[in-house]
Amino acid sequence: MTTASNGIDLLEREAGELLDFLQRLSAEAWQNPSACEGWSVADVIGHLTSVDLSNRLVRGLDGDYSAPEGSPAPDQHDEDAFAKSIYQRAIDASQRLGNGLLADFAQRINETVTLFRQVGDDQWDNLVYWPPGPMPVRTLLTQRIAELTMHGWDIRSRLEDDYHLSDGSVTALLDTVDRAARRAFRPDPLLEGRSLRYRFSLTQPGQRTLDLVLSDDVACIVEDDTDAGTDPADVTFRCDGETCVLVMYGRLTPDAAVGAGRLSVAGGDEYLASTFGDRFVGG
Repeated sequence: MTTASNGIDLLEREAGELLDFLQRLSAEAWQNPSACEGWSVADVIGHLTSVDLSNRLVRGLDGDYSAPEGSPAPDQHDEDAFAKSIYQRAIDASQRLGNGLLADFAQRINETVTLFRQVGDDQWDNLVYWPPGPMPVRTLLTQRIAELTMHGWDIRSRLEDDYHLSDGSVTALLDTVDRAARRAFRPDPLLEGRSLRYRFSLTQPGQRTLDLVLSDDVACIVEDDTDAGTDPADVTFRCDGETCVLVMYGRLTPDAAVGAGRLSVAGGDEYLASTFGDRFVGG
């Protein structure tokens, strides 16, 4: 993302397109299953509206990134418990809001966009509370775009033929893919101090290299502005950015991506390439 202003414009545009789509849905379609296992369309929107993002942003702009009342401190963060909490809050919100779910979502989107437009030039590096650890305001903006567009895909890909993410949303998702990779690919204790490096050579939007590094204690992304592309890779895959984020966010299994011709092996250990999907646990 080149500038904060462009990011806010992208958030507003993507949110507007999703709202327009949701307004055309029948009451029955809201109960259709989404691409998020166990969540209906309504549950996905319940998730997007259940996080009090505006309050966290306001506090962060005032210099307060401590855990709000009732929220865990980052040093108490547990990824599995966090995922369960997210799931339950989504269900609770969709049931509690009922027919008012869309209006609540629209209101929260408008509040968020308005607040981001009020951020001063010297405030984009202010920290904001987030359960896994505080993040700068600029990162929160990118993450909000990524979350909105990924969940938009969860809904629209099940209701529209051949729906694809926009280039702008793919770029935002790639910028936030590290946390998604940690959830989709857990550390492998069988590696016993070794590490595996799976390289993704991305063809569009724009050429980019991401390395997924797996070891017995971490699963992380190394991007091309650090060491990606310099250290030797055990396997190199080639795909477009959309395929990469769908795999990293757990929406497309590696085996399915290969089978559909969306992910190809460009080099490296054939056995590690063929067993790549075995290391996938889902997002």
